[in-house]
Amino acid sequence: MRDRIKVRFLEQPPPDSPEQRLLVQIQGAIAEYERARIMERTRRGRLFWARQGRPVNSHVPYGYRYVQRNGNQPPYIEVDSAEVKIVREIFHRYVDHQWTSLQIALHLSSEGVPTPTRRGADWDPSSVRVILRCEAYLGTWFQNRYQTQSTPGAGRPRTVQRPRAEWIPMSVTPTLDSHLFTKAQQILDKRNQDPSRCPRPLRNPDSHLLRHLVVCGSCGYKMTALNSNGGHGYRYYWCRGPDPRRIRKERVFCPYPTLDAQQLDEMVWSDAVLLLSDPELLLAAWKEQSGKGALLDEDLMKEEKRQLNKQHTDAQQQRRRLLIAYEQEAIELEELVSRRKVLDEKIQEVQRRIQNLEKQHQTSKTFYNLGEKVDAVCRELATEVEEMNMPQKMKLCSQLIERVVVDDHSAEIHYRFPLSTNCNTRGERATIFLQMPRLLSIM
Repeated sequence: MRDRIKVRFLEQPPPDSPEQRLLVQIQGAIAEYERARIMERTRRGRLFWARQGRPVNSHVPYGYRYVQRNGNQPPYIEVDSAEVKIVREIFHRYVDHQWTSLQIALHLSSEGVPTPTRRGADWDPSSVRVILRCEAYLGTWFQNRYQTQSTPGAGRPRTVQRPRAEWIPMSVTPTLDSHLFTKAQQILDKRNQDPSRCPRPLRNPDSHLLRHLVVCGSCGYKMTALNSNGGHGYRYYWCRGPDPRRIRKERVFCPYPTLDAQQLDEMVWSDAVLLLSDPELLLAAWKEQSGKGALLDEDLMKEEKRQLNKQHTDAQQQRRRLLIAYEQEAIELEELVSRRKVLDEKIQEVQRRIQNLEKQHQTSKTFYNLGEKVDAVCRELATEVEEMNMPQKMKLCSQLIERVVVDDHSAEIHYRFPLSTNCNTRGERATIFLQMPRLLSIM
């Protein structure tokens, strides 16, 4: 039972004996082995048919249609006449009219053209760039391009591209002129190498103190940390509200899309340092994180722990006596299982209470020591804060601040702990307002 939820097996009860648990483990190992064998056979079969020139996946490039197997006729790929017209329009507008991928995406969205995934009504510039990079329009579609890699402890497996030598070519009907496709690749490469066309990722990720923390008060979007002039100009935060991809009928342009990063960073950092120098703030924050209540007396803790240990020992002895009674045939198996289950739940509950009591005892000791040395801690923090470099300051801000909501004249700082000026005993996150009469707007 976990989180007070009981699991009931309808076909087979949970194993209660070592033999039953061993049988379940053996069945699981055999099932895992069969699963791996099936996956390996499926992979080899797909590779075989891909080398024979057959499509093994229904996800085909935009402009083509996957036709399923029909009797003895194998699956194949045919040209989608409606989508091919859109592909040719994309290439001509990109090459002949020098449109950007964003302009093409906005045009297709306004015309109501279905997206490649059919999941949304609006085209994204990345979908346009995928079409511009697709080599299948020249008559060759490559399969076996990607593979999944799983790293222990890294969560979901990620998809990575295989080396080009492992790709398997497949002939399809060409739909574009090779000269037009080549010119599109040249324009793509040229625009990707030009740093002045659009904001680029930060060359120095540690240049903005409040990176990932600033939120636009008008649009509600997180503001992006950027540098002008290819990373050599002003530091500023940019709201994604003016992005044309986000402009819909019910939305308007952001009135304050940019703000000066240096001024905002300095004001927020000075306020955070001022709060850290307050002894009452440290005690209130520590108490909220560690206990939220009166600390237990040392003698009461010891007595409660002694009682819990005695209950744990008694339950273990009762369990051993049950096993002895079953071996002597004094009780039946069903009675043994039911009574032992009750004892196991009792033992787990006692162990959990002992662990919680030990944590509370340790918290009480730490809080008591902090209360005696809070002034020294504040002085030490003030000295360390002055000597911090930018990465250390960014880490400290991410731990202290939840978000910073800004508009044209003020910044609302949401801290992760109560403020000493108005200590919040309910544990709610507190906010303060900084008046900023001169936030620079960089247009």
